[in-house]
Amino acid sequence: MSSQKNSYKYTLQLIADILSFENSIKTLQQKMTSNTIDWEQFVFIASDYLVLTTCYCRLKAKNLLKYLPEDLCLYLEEITSINRNRNNTLLNEIKNIAEIFNKNNIDYVFLKGGAYLIKNYYNDFGERMLGDIDILVNDDQIDDSYQLLIKDNYIETTQGISAKYFDNKHLPRLQHNLNLAAVEIHSKVLLKSYNGVLAVKDILNSKELVQNVYVPSNQHLLFHSILNFQANDSGYTFSRISLKSIYDLLIIKRNHDFSYDDKFKPAYFKNYFSIAKIFFTDFDAFKSNLFINNLFLLKLKYPFLRKSIDYMIRKIQFLSTLITSRIWFFFKNKNYRKDIVKDYKRIFGLTKLKNS
Repeated sequence: MSSQKNSYKYTLQLIADILSFENSIKTLQQKMTSNTIDWEQFVFIASDYLVLTTCYCRLKAKNLLKYLPEDLCLYLEEITSINRNRNNTLLNEIKNIAEIFNKNNIDYVFLKGGAYLIKNYYNDFGERMLGDIDILVNDDQIDDSYQLLIKDNYIETTQGISAKYFDNKHLPRLQHNLNLAAVEIHSKVLLKSYNGVLAVKDILNSKELVQNVYVPSNQHLLFHSILNFQANDSGYTFSRISLKSIYDLLIIKRNHDFSYDDKFKPAYFKNYFSIAKIFFTDFDAFKSNLFINNLFLLKLKYPFLRKSIDYMIRKIQFLSTLITSRIWFFFKNKNYRKDIVKDYKRIFGLTKLKNS
């Protein structure tokens, strides 16, 4: 593969041009024929953002695969085929779980990638990479739904101390020996409530039945795609971008005509679209936040600065959490104290083994 070193921003823009439905195809073609792209960097960054197979499918849809290096094209074709087969298997697993829940009158919806597959939003099932199967269940039925899957030979996996006592938006993950994906039963979709958006009651009350599987409405899928990254994955706190989340939004936008109303004005939404607009003309209707954009670009240009800023933010978050809740909970909860002591002994024992 012939290439020259590109900046991280240049490669991000290249990927955005590939994913976008509105960025200039002519500009993208010029880049691809200029023989200046660092394709190894492209693969690394697209993989890191979980959109490598998405890029292949979008290049195919734009009739631009012929401009890829031949060996790279074959590689992308192979991994997309593997992902396509995996997603077809996951779709069957989702339908099997839905059948169990439907028979037992469980009030549920499948979230994120599972819902997109059920709604058949992708032109190619190889586009979207899926991890776990996430299911939101009415709080009154969450234990019943969990036991139904255990009866269906799903096994509870071990969870860490933090997940056991704090920030529990879902029960311990379930894994089936014969199935590909782990399953997470959620009692909520956000770690903390955000402006009344994505209330569980609202999501379940407006759910849709597609292929005999319940999924959220398009608007709730849209909100969840943004806030799962901004709130749960700290995208807002660290001023980051999620190309996978943005592509999900573009897919919803193509399949559902929704309006950007006042619900998009709070900071989580405004900052998300402001950063997305740097790379995607699909979001030109949104106003940019110059401070957020400059901070994002500064961190992008200077990795050392990004690592330093993110390190300080993480330390502040840790100390804030420790002072406000963890220390008090340590003295208050006997089981938590026992688990902390056990884990300390385990870590200390591993340290001794490494040093011996």
